[in-house]
Amino acid sequence: MRRLFILALLIFTTTTQAERIPYLAEISVQLGTEQNLPLSDEIRFTVVSSNSEAILNSLRKRSNIKVDQLTSSSVVITLKANSRSIGKLDNRYLSSSFVIDLEEESTQKFVSGYKGSNETYADIRKMAEYVRGYIPNPTYIHSFNVASRTAKLRSGDCTEYAVLATALARAEKLPSKVVLGTVILEGNDRVVSYGHAWSEVWLDGHWQILDPALYASNFNRHFYLPAMELENEGPGYSLDLVKAMQLFPVKITHLQSN
Repeated sequence: MRRLFILALLIFTTTTQAERIPYLAEISVQLGTEQNLPLSDEIRFTVVSSNSEAILNSLRKRSNIKVDQLTSSSVVITLKANSRSIGKLDNRYLSSSFVIDLEEESTQKFVSGYKGSNETYADIRKMAEYVRGYIPNPTYIHSFNVASRTAKLRSGDCTEYAVLATALARAEKLPSKVVLGTVILEGNDRVVSYGHAWSEVWLDGHWQILDPALYASNFNRHFYLPAMELENEGPGYSLDLVKAMQLFPVKITHLQSN
């Protein structure tokens, strides 16, 4: 377990400078042999992993993702761009916690800045814009900071953006959660994939993606493949980080429009 935790910390502090967007580690992605860009809004691809059965079981809980096991080390996934999902609601998605510590002074100051702008609080894009502006220059020196420390330092990578976004949504009485997973990004002439973290907010009867790290990015499409939500928001949250790392793809192959 200690070795896995060290591995998780190394992944979380990986620096990706190319796009100035704070990702985790890069994941190899290969297009299908006859696939050209652009992609459609729905894609199909193969995930290669030594934990394919665990990935299969995890994704079957998601209403917006179709998944089938291909071999003992791979699963085939069908996924839509920026898709919404349905799921269970729980009081913890509105509650303060060790990670989403709403009562702390720095968190409250961060939240009050958004209220002071007289924005429409339930607008996902406006919340993403506010959080992105609160951390204008991403840094990669942190492993995983809780909301209050992130609000105080005003720095971090995608995990810090996700934590702040979740805190903001909960402060606005919108159920929200931190999700760890993979993002597949389509540009004009290439497709890339990274380990990533984002927030999901319950709005209009669905879980909707709130991702300040990718707000106003130059990529044409964003495809989000969740590994797991951060269920343990207590002092032992690092154990969930390790579990999530085990559900990340080793590589993505045969990616094509569906």
